[in-house]
Formats: sequence, structure tokens, C-alpha cells
Amino acid sequence: MDEVLEFVLAVKAAHREINRRFAMALRPLDITVAQAEAILVLAESQPLSVKELGAHVVAEAGNPSRLVDRLVTAGLVRRRAALDDRRNVQLTLTTQGRKLAQRIHQARQPLRDWGDRQLNGHGLDTMTASLQQLVDNNRS
Repeated sequence: MDEVLEFVLAVKAAHREINRRFAMALRPLDITVAQAEAILVLAESQPLSVKELGAHVVAEAGNPSRLVDRLVTAGLVRRRAALDDRRNVQLTLTTQGRKLAQRIHQARQPLRDWGDRQLNGHGLDTMTASLQQLVDNNRS
């Protein structure tokens, strides 16, 4: 098999497995993987615009606005006009969203432990840098 195709298929299979495990961990919290990722990104980097959030997460069908709409409706995220530019809408977590972010971190820990066991000593930093370079090169 072509080694590039083999790599692509391996990345897709790994992504599927990680998402499956993450979804199982999130089931008791009644949120999706995409919602959890958005909440975690906001917990680390708020405030963000919808566009900035979309650059960090792979939103459902490439549309972070729908994802944000659901999080706002659920009372987890707040939309506010930026002080310096009212056209720029900033997203922040509500108190409920911050509490859920902590629960997501806890639910994610077994997945992180599993990943550490699977990837320890396999050049994770190099793999991550290579994948990030591939993504960055295609944004230009």
C-alpha cells in the first residue's frame, strides 16, 4: 500500500478510536465530543470569536455557529459584543460552562492515561509537529 495513504488511513482510524472513547467518557455528562472540545478550548483561551473557536475545533459539518448556538441555548456559553468593536462577538463560558469544563477534564483523564500508555516512547512530539505542519501548510 502507498505509504501516504497508509498514514492517512491510520490517522483516521486513530481519530475514530479516540473519539469513540471520548464519547463514551462524556456520555454521563450528556454532551458531544465537539461540544466538549469547544468548552475546553474556551476554558483555556476565552474570550474567543466564533471564527477563532472554529479554528481550534473541528465543528460539526464545518459550522461552528451551530455548535455555539447549542452551547448558548444550554446555558454553557455566553455571547457578548466586544468592548472595542460591537460587530465582534466574543464567546465566554458561563459559570455552568466553567463547572462543566472541570467535569470534562475529569472524564477525559482515563483517555489521556490510555493515550500515554499507547504512545509513550513513540515520538509523540514529532508526530504532532508533523501533523500540525501539514495543517498549517494548507491554510496558506
